[in-house]
Amino acid sequence: MSIVFDRAVEFYDQTRAVPSQILDKAFDALIRETGITHESRVLEIGIGTGRIALPLSERIGRVFGVDLSLGMMSVLQNKMRAGHGNVLLAQADVLHLPFPTKTFDLIYAVHVLHLVMGWQAAVTESWRTLKPDGRFVANYHRRGPDMPNVVLRKELHKLVEPYGVSTKRPGAQSEEEIYEELSKWDPNLRVIDVTDWTEPDTPNNVLWEIENQIHSETWSIPRDVLAQVMPQLRAWAIANYGNLDQTYDAAYSFRWLIAQKNDDKNRRHSSQNI
Repeated sequence: MSIVFDRAVEFYDQTRAVPSQILDKAFDALIRETGITHESRVLEIGIGTGRIALPLSERIGRVFGVDLSLGMMSVLQNKMRAGHGNVLLAQADVLHLPFPTKTFDLIYAVHVLHLVMGWQAAVTESWRTLKPDGRFVANYHRRGPDMPNVVLRKELHKLVEPYGVSTKRPGAQSEEEIYEELSKWDPNLRVIDVTDWTEPDTPNNVLWEIENQIHSETWSIPRDVLAQVMPQLRAWAIANYGNLDQTYDAAYSFRWLIAQKNDDKNRRHSSQNI
């Protein structure tokens, strides 16, 4: 099943924040490359607490959003009551959107397709609700491969495997998978590199996030298993990093994958999957 973020309500915004200057660049590129205006109908699938949709709505006037988690959307509603943004919400599964065919000019998904079992069907459903010449836009969280966040989580995966635990998330496993799927709908799929940036991080902080199960890939690990492997993971970190409080520049990049709807391409793709 898809991952629902009810358990992350209390800490989601603190642990998933994208710097405001990065969002500004992302929105500049999104608006420039898709041509959306205040008159456009825009939908975010997996809207969560509105960390993307609220500042975007302040740019374009209004955003629609769906999510499975009532808790996450409650946080979003509280932000709107405080005067931030304009979002119309529905609790819904992205595999079964509660909207008529040809409703939206733009549908976007930011770091969410890896959480959705059967995510290809979510793309199909999004395509159904796009207007002709509408666009489906995806972003996949890209981290530098050598940063402690990536390295320690890979080691964690190895440590829990002997306990019969898989930390594999249910949806798309890579940006390459998303690119391949979207290319079936739009052979002229475009990739827009927005920006790169770094943030300071330490191995100790990563270990704390793992032990406190901040990230969704750790939620499948039973607490007793995690308690057994954490000393091993910490020892591995000491052996490989030495000082666990040493600061590293964690590298990130943001880019958009933009697919445009064409009814002829849509029909050909659908017929191939019958």
